[in-house]
Amino acid sequence: MIDSKKLISTQINDTIPQFIRIEYPNFVAFIKSYYEWMEKQGAPYQFIANAMNFADVDRTSLELLDKFGENFLQPLPDIIYDQNNIATLVKYIEQYYSARGSEKAFQFLFRLFEYKDDAEHDLEFYYPSYDMLRVSDGKWVNERSLKIKNPPEYVMEWESGELRGDHSGAIAVIDEIKLYETSSGVPIAELFLLEFDVMHTPEKFICGEPLTVKTIDEQVYTSDSDRLPEDIYLEFFPETVFYGVEITKPSKYNVPSQRVKVITTGEGEDASVVVDQTGKGVVTSFAIIDGGEDYQVGDKVYTEGDTFGSGAYGAVSEVGVNNAITKIDLIFEGHDYTCCQAVKVNSRYGKRAILIMETDDIGYLKTVEIRDFGVGYLVEETTLEFNTSMRIYDIYRDGFIGEHIVGQTSGATGVVEFWKRDTGVISVDVLSGEFIAGEQFIGINGGGSAYIYDIAKAEGIMVDGCICRYKGRYLNMDGHISSLKYIQDSYFYQMFSYMLKTEQDKSEWKEYVKHVHPAGTIGFSYRDVVSQYFNESYGGFICPHLETTEFYKFS
Repeated sequence: MIDSKKLISTQINDTIPQFIRIEYPNFVAFIKSYYEWMEKQGAPYQFIANAMNFADVDRTSLELLDKFGENFLQPLPDIIYDQNNIATLVKYIEQYYSARGSEKAFQFLFRLFEYKDDAEHDLEFYYPSYDMLRVSDGKWVNERSLKIKNPPEYVMEWESGELRGDHSGAIAVIDEIKLYETSSGVPIAELFLLEFDVMHTPEKFICGEPLTVKTIDEQVYTSDSDRLPEDIYLEFFPETVFYGVEITKPSKYNVPSQRVKVITTGEGEDASVVVDQTGKGVVTSFAIIDGGEDYQVGDKVYTEGDTFGSGAYGAVSEVGVNNAITKIDLIFEGHDYTCCQAVKVNSRYGKRAILIMETDDIGYLKTVEIRDFGVGYLVEETTLEFNTSMRIYDIYRDGFIGEHIVGQTSGATGVVEFWKRDTGVISVDVLSGEFIAGEQFIGINGGGSAYIYDIAKAEGIMVDGCICRYKGRYLNMDGHISSLKYIQDSYFYQMFSYMLKTEQDKSEWKEYVKHVHPAGTIGFSYRDVVSQYFNESYGGFICPHLETTEFYKFS
């Protein structure tokens, strides 16, 4: 309806000069009547005065509202063509067109079908490229973290915030926060860090320095005395942890995953350290424990075992009384031995010889793995105790793992933590005294026994710091051979394909989805046509090639 103030007929008396109104009243009446006729509903002036209203979808006429729908909403389902929807959709249709090719556009389109059916229809997206096998596509991460004691209740708000060392200048982004308590009940927050840039690596943080956190909401928490009035003061500092080990004596015969005892006189707790990598070595000679009998010069001597390393061999060069072996010449030292192996003789008549391979470097300690960095460790308060490794022979009842053993000469005691007969190596946690080479030990419980050929023990010094350097790992199965990964077929499994999962029949939406289909890609869809049981059994997405689905391609 036109505002009365905008009607020309109401302004005639004020517009025509007074002398005309007095001398020609009929003319004035004619003019007024003319404009009153022009202003009637459907007359020309009605459209002129409402021109701006007709362009406004909230104020336009019902006839024009339908025209808006026909012009702007044609790619959408017919269900939207009612007067309750058109005005709203026209106002926001630009956003829909801008989002074409995105998941949001698909979701909007299928919500219109929900309106039509008065029911919910879940729409899921799947990109086959996620499960496509690619060479060198593994996502490798080297996690770094630091720990603070007694964190505030709101510490989880720091995630994604910026952490700064006020003395070191180190900067990092807080990627994740894990909360736990130490074995003594001290609350700990472990902040996992992402490198901010090469110049401000997390490795530069200093133990005990004041820290500042700036959250994504621009709130600043700091333990620095030099702060702004709006900053929140909070005492928190990087705690010392078991940072690493300096190996002072690599020794030999070390076994991966062998436990290293961490002994502290201070407040340190919860650190856990094991042997990680051991070195490969070669055979230096063959030692004769018992020469046996009936051997011949030239009999071949070789190593045998299920550990890595092979190729070492020699030959019997001298025999003595009863043709017992008295000398062996090493012909080839072999390669890549990770552990000692049994020594055998290829002889036609010989028997009962006991031989051992000699080495200087097989199983030498290369690195340790820190499985728990603990908290509160200082180098001057901490010592490391490695297990004692022994080469043994003349073994009787070999069930040694977990056995308490006693040296018959030294009186030393210990617990066997590793034993594998083919290697002839045991790893012992020594409880008292020191075992000596050549003595016999006896198991207290099982009664087994053996003689010690030689003994080796690694040594190292703890290094303290404030950064926990976790062993690198892959984030997922990308780049790895897996039953969940598929070779590219340039059809379904490719970079430019996607799939929709919906319970709706494709006949309802296939003509409309073409308007939101991203150019340069190929789209697929499937619909579960059996029971919900099948969907649950195969966990979410069912293989599209099963007969339980309808598979449809569009492009």
